[in-house]
Amino acid sequence: MFAEVRLETTAPPEEDRRFQDEGLFVRSLYGRLAPSERVAVHAGKFTPSFALASLVTPGMYGNNYNKEIELIERVGFGAEYTLGSRDVGLHKLSASTFFEDTSFLSESLGSNRGTTTLDDGGASNTESFESFTLSLEGSDFAELSGLRYKLGFVHEAAGRGDDGDETGLAFAAMHSWKLGDRCSLVAIGEIAPLWNFQGTADNIVYSSAGLVVQVDRWTAIVSGTYRRRDLSSGGTWDDYQVQTSLEYAIGNGFSVALAHEFNRSEDLDSRQIGIRISYQYEF
Repeated sequence: MFAEVRLETTAPPEEDRRFQDEGLFVRSLYGRLAPSERVAVHAGKFTPSFALASLVTPGMYGNNYNKEIELIERVGFGAEYTLGSRDVGLHKLSASTFFEDTSFLSESLGSNRGTTTLDDGGASNTESFESFTLSLEGSDFAELSGLRYKLGFVHEAAGRGDDGDETGLAFAAMHSWKLGDRCSLVAIGEIAPLWNFQGTADNIVYSSAGLVVQVDRWTAIVSGTYRRRDLSSGGTWDDYQVQTSLEYAIGNGFSVALAHEFNRSEDLDSRQIGIRISYQYEF
């Protein structure tokens, strides 16, 4: 059994805020069974496999834009099959079918975002298994050490009042290099076009890139996402987000980070600065 519970803001900002609109909610709750090293199945509330950049782009604000195409809080089931070998790389084929969570688990404690209902509409909000994803992900290549790729396809059925079914593709790759005993470099890139985005009549393309340099205990990160939305009413929104951050691993599981983000969304500009102190432990 796997579970992820989060405490974070549940509403978009309308003005400057500090520790407001915080809600506690269940992001995932599912069971997973792996009868062999190559086969696994899962069912419950989970995030179907589609894109990659939002999962691997580091930094405090590294995935603020591209996480919008994550298929979070879906209910359904899926399966994975891994093929290949260390010589030709390991390739994981994933498939899932799902719908958006409309149970009591769609609510949150604290700042309550309310229960999702069918009348809310939106892609995959159907309470039926009409939506699905397919993805192929590869890594561990003998000749191309450090390379990882992912190809994804998503089809989400239209909800009540929507203009059409959403269909999307994702093409992503990342590569890591060792530049010495204490230095490494990671590059990340992804492009994801989606048609009838979130059930609307708009089409949208997400283009993401990131660069991570680690030297001893220091990690410097530059990442960004360009989001072009072609409006059905005419015109486009050319939005983008850029974040820079610097992290330092203090030791014994503690680390501290400082980050800055510039965000342009629907012709409105905003900035935010964050400081994070974290502690990781194993049990």
